[in-house]
Amino acid sequence: MANWASTDYKIEGNSKDLQEIFELFCKFDKGERKPFDEHTDKEWEGNIVWALGGNTKELYLRGFIQVCELEDGILSIAAEEAWGVTDFRKFLENHYKDMKVYYCSEEEGCDYFQTNDKEHKYFGYTCMIHSCVDGDEDNEYFETKKKALEYIAERLKVSSITMEEIEEWNKKYEGVDDNFIVFNEYQIVD
Repeated sequence: MANWASTDYKIEGNSKDLQEIFELFCKFDKGERKPFDEHTDKEWEGNIVWALGGNTKELYLRGFIQVCELEDGILSIAAEEAWGVTDFRKFLENHYKDMKVYYCSEEEGCDYFQTNDKEHKYFGYTCMIHSCVDGDEDNEYFETKKKALEYIAERLKVSSITMEEIEEWNKKYEGVDDNFIVFNEYQIVD
């Protein structure tokens, strides 16, 4: 069974092209258009690739679109994808002239945190902290490592903290009331 990564896409391009993708999603979602075959889920990314004439057998397409919105000239898609980002974005960029697909994908179980948004145009955070301190569990996103460390220090009621001290804290409280601090940094990829 796959670990499912949550992937958010922000897609820029010609408004006609963005509208075409959005309308295809809506038609599949509402059942107005039949999926690839009778065994295919209507939310499968491959339906859009197939409808646009792409060869779904040549691409890694283990993802399902949960939300698709077109607003202010940007197509936003939220998907659940097996193990991490799929070939869906590559297909769209290759199929449409001048289309740019930005994404941010995370799957905490495999420590998979990636984005191709180098300038932080859409995804302004660089790290995510998942923590449980004294039974209070929380997920928070941060623009900088410094801000994340300040947040952890505040949660632990100390003036400051280092990565080494977080490791020591985790060892000290391992198995105690489900206490943990997981520091996840996003890898920037092409």
